[in-house]
Formats: sequence, structure tokens, C-alpha cells
Amino acid sequence: MAVIETKLLARNKSSEYIGVITLNKEKSLNALDLEMVQLMTASLAQWRNDDSVVAVFIDGSGHKAFCAGGDVVSMYQSMKLSRTEQQLEGKSKLAHPPQFLSDFFTQEYSLDYCIHTYPKPIITWGSGIVMGGGLGLFAASKFAIATNTSRFAMPEISIGLFPDVGGSYFLNKMPAGVGLFLALTGASFNGLDAFDVNLASHKLGSESKQALLTQLIHMNEVSAQGIDVALSALQLVDEPEFSSVDAKLQPNFNSFQQLADAPTLSAVVMQLAGMVSHKDDSRWWLKALKTLQSGSPITANIIFEQLKRSGGYSLADCFRQELSIALSCGMYGEFEEGVRALLIDKDLTPKWLYENRNDVPTSLIHTHFTYFADATNPLHQLEQTYGG
Repeated sequence: MAVIETKLLARNKSSEYIGVITLNKEKSLNALDLEMVQLMTASLAQWRNDDSVVAVFIDGSGHKAFCAGGDVVSMYQSMKLSRTEQQLEGKSKLAHPPQFLSDFFTQEYSLDYCIHTYPKPIITWGSGIVMGGGLGLFAASKFAIATNTSRFAMPEISIGLFPDVGGSYFLNKMPAGVGLFLALTGASFNGLDAFDVNLASHKLGSESKQALLTQLIHMNEVSAQGIDVALSALQLVDEPEFSSVDAKLQPNFNSFQQLADAPTLSAVVMQLAGMVSHKDDSRWWLKALKTLQSGSPITANIIFEQLKRSGGYSLADCFRQELSIALSCGMYGEFEEGVRALLIDKDLTPKWLYENRNDVPTSLIHTHFTYFADATNPLHQLEQTYGG
């Protein structure tokens, strides 16, 4: 069975088509692997130069998830193999990142950047679970559709990674402090939340996908403006599908602003801990705080530095920075240990390199951002390759 399915939907104008890409690994919640990245990249490259393809629609198979994240199990296996090949024991740093990690992250980030800058409208249907690598595809799309069944999160702190796939860019585009909170806590949020923080461009009922495709097929002329009008009209119809009762983010914008104003990571954590007992929805806040407290101390420091550094970066510079961090994460063992504890042995007791966030050396965090200090970053030609 193909890991993605592609097809061309003929429009009412026989010479025009909508390109459709469906992530097709339903049993693994459409987790994004390297083959999927390569096939998506190839399809988008082909359709970019095909004048008969006027827009692209991306969705996932099944009803449970658009995409639950990247294929971190394969990444774990590559890190473990490298440790064996380099004859390293315990938590010794790898001499260099596994080639698989370099290939995966370089190609995944290139795909995300391609979607961000694609010259034709890309519509992504983000129904069900949208996390990690899936959120990268979603956030990159011109038209990112959240539904009443959407469940978003960037939970990388629990596996010793960090919010990549453009998180440096789109988390900083959210209202003050929201991106920092979501990155540090891995907190889940719904489709209305995603719309409120500028992550989703539109919100529709989960049963509206076929109605949207029908609109695209019969639209007189497919354009960004025309798609926006069609989506806005459908959104008005689906408005009752969304309840503000379960929305967590917009009602707490003032609290998140306080996190944004905190000068240090320690101050952010202290501020967050002080908020929890005063919240009506304390269970959600307590879970968020617990995830931060049990997550990787290295990742927490990376996130704080990542979002501070990238505030004024271009999109391409954000991806180049993220590649440096990602490859470094693959060398120090923290990422490997996090995946082991959560997904391999499933003992849920990762043995992090440092017990406390304050114990992490500043020099170690700096090293994550300077992996390519004396070498050419593989993403150095993003703008020349994809525009933007």
C-alpha cells in the first residue's frame, strides 16, 4: 500500500485540476516518514510546473488524524545504530549525527518551506490529531483548515527534541506568550484555539470536506481570493459546530502575556506555576505544568533560546537554525533517551542528562545553535530553490 496517494480532481473546466495528496498510513495516525516526505516533494515539484493544476489539497486517511508527527522511531533506531557503530556506551555524545537524521530533517524542512512558499494555493485539511511534523505541514499551508475534531500539540519536550518544522516561525506569530507556553508544555488545543492564535486560517465542521472539494471543482476561477470566499461562506454554516467552552487559549491571553514578559526561563516556570491554582480549568493547566516539569531540561532551555533568537528571523533562517538544533539533539543522547522511554520501552521514566533546568550549561545550549559554524548548512539555498 502506498504511503501517500495522489490524484487529480478534474474541475468543471476540463483542462484544469485540483492536485490531491492523502497521507496514507492510517494505522500509525499518518506519521510522516522519509518516503512520504520524498513523495510529497516530488508531487509538488511536478504540479508546480503543470499549468493545468491550479491548486493542491492535502489531507490524511481515516478520521482519527491528519498527521500525528514525524517517524521518530526510525530516528531512534538510527541513533542507536550510530552509538553501536561508534562503540559508545552510556550517554556519550555521538561524533556526528546519523546520516538518516540529517537526510530526514533536511528533506522535511525543505518540504515545509516549499509548502510555505508554493506559488499555487495549498489547502490542508487538519481534522483529528495534528502534531509535530503534521503541524509543520498544516502551518505551512496558505489555507490551513481546522475542524471541530482537530487536536493540536507540539509535545517534543517529552522526547528531548524541540518544536521544529517551522515552529521557530509560526509560534512567534501567535499572540504574545502563547507560542512559548505551547512549546514548553506540549499542551493540546482544539480547532477554535488554532483559529484564535492565527495557526488555522479557517475553521469548518469535520463533515464539510466533500462540500469544500465540490466548491473547488465548480468554482469559476480558482484563486486565493476565491478560495478564501468559499471557505468563509462554509465557515458561517459550520459555526455552530464550534463551542467556545472548550477553547483554552484566547480566554487566557493576558496570562500568556505575563509569560512573554518574564526575562528568564526560571521566571517563566515560576510564573506558570503560580497561575495554575487560580484557573477554573485547572486540570488542563496542571497537565501542562506537569509535562514541562517532567520533560527534558535541555529542551526547555533550547525552546526559550529558540523563540528568543528567531523573533526577527526570516522563514528560511528559522529552518536553517532548526536544522542545527535538530542534528545536535541527535548527537547528545537526550532525544534518543526520550523516544526510548516514551515509545520503545514505554517505561515513561526518561533518564535526562540533567535533573534540573538550571543545571544545563549555557555553553551546551549555545552549541545546539552553532552546529554549522564551520560548515555550509544544507538548507543554505532554500530561497533560491523555492523562492520566498
